[in-house]
Amino acid sequence: MTGPAGNTTDRSESCSMAVNEMLAPVRARRAEYARDLGYVRRVLRDGNGRAEAIAAATLDEVRAAMGMRY
Repeated sequence: MTGPAGNTTDRSESCSMAVNEMLAPVRARRAEYARDLGYVRRVLRDGNGRAEAIAAATLDEVRAAMGMRY
């Protein structure tokens, strides 16, 4: 199929190549993480611990502001 801008197939192939080039570093990084799932689990566990601490502090502030200290 062709149009005023040229062959649709050529544009589609060019777009696919550009997207694949852009995603190549992301895919490579993902492959690295897939080889060390222990590291991924540690990162998630540590991040979860930090998030829980922040959430607890936030809830303490909210309870104090609302006078809900029991």
